[in-house]
Amino acid sequence: MYLDHRVTAKITQILEQIDMSALLMDSNGTVVLPEGDNRQLSLPDQLRRDPTTPMVYGGVTLIGTDERQPLYVCLRGDSAEVRSCAILCAEMIGMLVRVDLDHATREQAVRLMLRGEAEGTELEALAAEHGIPMEKRRCVIYFYAAEVDTAAAAAALEGVIDPETDVLTDVGRHSLALMKALGEEDDFEQLEQLAAAAENTFMMETGATVYIGVSDPREDLSLIAEAFEEARGAINIGRVYNNTGHVFFYGRLLLERFLYDLPADASARYSSQIFNRQTAKLFNDEMLHTIETFFENIRKQL
Repeated sequence: MYLDHRVTAKITQILEQIDMSALLMDSNGTVVLPEGDNRQLSLPDQLRRDPTTPMVYGGVTLIGTDERQPLYVCLRGDSAEVRSCAILCAEMIGMLVRVDLDHATREQAVRLMLRGEAEGTELEALAAEHGIPMEKRRCVIYFYAAEVDTAAAAAALEGVIDPETDVLTDVGRHSLALMKALGEEDDFEQLEQLAAAAENTFMMETGATVYIGVSDPREDLSLIAEAFEEARGAINIGRVYNNTGHVFFYGRLLLERFLYDLPADASARYSSQIFNRQTAKLFNDEMLHTIETFFENIRKQL
């Protein structure tokens, strides 16, 4: 679950009242608070199965805030007092997050949709509340700028966004996602022009580099989380194979996506499967060496 800065500040105030070491983690075990602690810890299976029951593990007390998509509180110590404090913290944080979601702004609602944290009837209710059509052709454009915070980045991108149909929301400390409405005639060329305009505007306004990932279009709002993952993945994959590029379209990264997903032993496995005794006679030694080198270079990039 992504927490915006306002909710994070309120949770920080709660944890600061505790006279003991405390961590807040998301459902993946990534430390959310204190800020700057980027560790990812392994959560016990028992805690995942029953998150709202306090669990003592390795000298700390762990508890989740919710059954469905919990945040996890970790307090140092295993006494009855620590257990009671953990329960109270979890209840207060859970209540704070639930109240925040009940009063979500349009941008917050879209953030929940993009991250897959609103599904089914909840997604439909949020869409109806904020006037977002369920059926409309859209794509997601992901912006990542390591040197600029999201507030400055959003201000720089205002000129390339249609506020009537598009929604821009922060999805990380240095990341923004744009849910972009598309017409029936919009194609790659028009999206390329939009992405290029966004990149140029961002550079002029901030003087910083921005990486842009563009998803394939989706016709239904229920699939927007898939588009979000594509847009983010386009940057992750594209930068591996083109370290000078800044704009990446997921649909154009067919070969790169294939190579990105290859296992580490791809060079040995695929060269042995493809080039066996039956096929070796079709190739001379020089060609075989070139092909094996190709697979070996792929392995080194992974």
